[in-house]
Amino acid sequence: MSAAPTGNTEDPSQKKWEALMRGQVISATVNKYAVILRMIDQKAQVMIFLNSILIPMCIRSIESNTYPEASQISICAAVLSILAAMICIYPKRKYRKSSDRRLNILHFNDIGHLDEDDYMQRFMCVFNDTSKLAASAAYDLYDTARFSIIPKFFWLKISYATFALGNLIALVVAFSGM
Repeated sequence: MSAAPTGNTEDPSQKKWEALMRGQVISATVNKYAVILRMIDQKAQVMIFLNSILIPMCIRSIESNTYPEASQISICAAVLSILAAMICIYPKRKYRKSSDRRLNILHFNDIGHLDEDDYMQRFMCVFNDTSKLAASAAYDLYDTARFSIIPKFFWLKISYATFALGNLIALVVAFSGM
């Protein structure tokens, strides 16, 4: 029988599994962010569609002189809700010039504002160093959450709130005029 190795030697296969697990965690988080961004944009599109149906109905109501004040309030709320939803859909990333201190070399905006040689030099420096690559991936997650997801949620909430509050006020006005 051979004795089991002792000491502080690390198993290379264990390091590979740990690296694979870290990569899977980053991959799962990136996928989750993509799903969240897609969901936010779809909800904003629904708000645009819903309000675009509401506006002609309210215009028809004004023309037939049934609840004209409530219809005007509803139209104003719908227009504001549409504007907030459109802002929500529009990408929220601030423009950064290539001379800025901190570039996200994994984000298309920063990649697109660097010339090819400069980008390749910066990228290969990070790509060939696993700790720098991990830090860049983590920064990309932070950057996406901070500058894309959070602002999109904010404008989506504004769109929903404007729709709900405006139409609630329109209903109160309509029922108080009965």
